[in-house]
Amino acid sequence: MAADDVLRTVTKAVTTHLTVATAVARHMIGRRTGVILAMGGGREAIPLLGGSHVAWSALAGLCRQLAAELGPHGIRVCWLLSPGSPDPSKPPGDDPEANLTLLHRRPRLEDVANAAAFVASGRAATMTATEVNLTGGAVVD
Repeated sequence: MAADDVLRTVTKAVTTHLTVATAVARHMIGRRTGVILAMGGGREAIPLLGGSHVAWSALAGLCRQLAAELGPHGIRVCWLLSPGSPDPSKPPGDDPEANLTLLHRRPRLEDVANAAAFVASGRAATMTATEVNLTGGAVVD
């Protein structure tokens, strides 16, 4: 892995997420409520992901820090950990990567959307600085 390639990916991901989070937090602080969600993770080592994997780890760290900074203002920050969803154009059961999970399936787009809606809702009012594991057991907590 070339340093420039890794750092470019990390810098772009962190800068983009921090810019958006800062912009929305300004509005949320005045209301003393809000939720910032990201797709992050990076706890597991996966070959051939290079800078992407490092960027996901950096985003998890950014989310933790944003939660610490924004929590006193009533703003929660969480991130979703997903191994990627299966290709919806392929028939069910035609996903060899699903066998790498304990449930033998990866989350469908609907699964990820439902989890995001829950985390953003008042039913998850005490969740912050939290990674929501949607890996189906590919990553064990």
